[in-house]
Amino acid sequence: MELSTLTNLLTDPKKLIEKVRSARPDEDIPSIQPEDHEVMQKSERKDREVKVDTGLVDEKNEPIMKTTYEPVTRIPSAIEKNIIDWAAQMAAGVPVDYHALPENAQEEMLYAMFKHTVKSNKLEYLDKTVVRLMATYKRCAEVWFSEDCDAFHWSGIGTFKKRMRMMLLSQETGDKLFLVTDNVGDAIALTREYIIKDEDDKDVEMFDIWVNGAYITFKKGAIDWEQVGNVPQLYGKASFVYYSQDRLEYEDIIQKRKRLETLDSDHADQNIATGSPILVAKGLLGMGKRGETGKTFEVTEGGDLKMLEAAGTPESLKMERENLLNGIYYDTNTPNMSIFDGEGVGSNLPIIGIKIRFLPATLKAMNKQSGSWGMGVQRRCNFLKAALCQINKSLEPARGLDISPRFQVYLPSNETEEYNNIIALVGAGLLSTRAAVTKLGLVDNIEEEMEAIEAEVSARAAAIPKPITPPINS
Repeated sequence: MELSTLTNLLTDPKKLIEKVRSARPDEDIPSIQPEDHEVMQKSERKDREVKVDTGLVDEKNEPIMKTTYEPVTRIPSAIEKNIIDWAAQMAAGVPVDYHALPENAQEEMLYAMFKHTVKSNKLEYLDKTVVRLMATYKRCAEVWFSEDCDAFHWSGIGTFKKRMRMMLLSQETGDKLFLVTDNVGDAIALTREYIIKDEDDKDVEMFDIWVNGAYITFKKGAIDWEQVGNVPQLYGKASFVYYSQDRLEYEDIIQKRKRLETLDSDHADQNIATGSPILVAKGLLGMGKRGETGKTFEVTEGGDLKMLEAAGTPESLKMERENLLNGIYYDTNTPNMSIFDGEGVGSNLPIIGIKIRFLPATLKAMNKQSGSWGMGVQRRCNFLKAALCQINKSLEPARGLDISPRFQVYLPSNETEEYNNIIALVGAGLLSTRAAVTKLGLVDNIEEEMEAIEAEVSARAAAIPKPITPPINS
């Protein structure tokens, strides 16, 4: 859709919304909550039909039976949630480092305002939420807006009347999002359809659109759609960042998950039926009362008593379950923690071993960082520079400051090996003490720690007795 076409439709909200609805994919995103899985639905896993004796007899003196239903075991799996959590933690578990090299006072102030905005909006934590929402619903968006702030918000940086705030939108919050693009694929607008409650607790349909430097809101009235809000946004850039991925994070393993749940549920039912040993008697004449200590059984000559119990899970079922789990982890590049079985928690696995075991998950995380999420974070940087220059117009000459996100992949670590490597580098003169203290990350205030180290070194040096030089006889 061309921008001119979209702009013309703004005067006719009914046609605009119909156009968006026809273009927006009609997707049925399955729930990842275990209680919503098919195995929990009676229509999919039916209760067991059984015949029970009513205690009555018919005219033929035969017992009258009635049909009833017994609940079967239903065991859902949360493995899809684990896949999503791993993906979010690996990609965004390490906070994004926003790198810049300001060259003058204006650029330094813009960089300081940028970092303060990132911190005040808690993006260090919300980035994981963004990746999680992408993985769960395929799309989400962050929308930025300015609002009044108190005199202390920019403390230490300056005195400004506005600050930037961010709101996350996704299917999780009941939002139907659609990114409107032109004929060359460039984003020109973001739409949001959602429902609110009015004063009578009735549902009201709402439709928002961010386009042409404006945030416009439409409301479904008794007869037709009507515009109820139009907020100018003079940032010079779109005030939204849209994130998307082509497939759900777990889409490739849905059938494997279903089969896994069926196996677990069937096995549990089997355990209920045959899990407890059954006493089999041959030639039984009499037995002690229930609950008697030292109960005895009387059998005829040649009689026998033995316990009958299930032989255990068939090997084929155990193998199938193991294959399903391995396939689920492999197909989604998710770390399978069972690979550490037998190594022990304190096995001191070397760093290279950790990296090799987590290589598939690492590559997936790097793809997210260089893909939709990473590009979205860069767009966030570019927008915030423009927005902050509107809050502090004296910074307009610094708008060209390059602020780039730098990503790291979250990995477990072998702290003992890392510390020993750093100490060895310092001892070899290849790393300074200050750099070592910084890299170790054991203290918050590097300067105080360096002063303490220098004081200790000076104290030790002063405590060493000075050599006495013998007098020279002439």
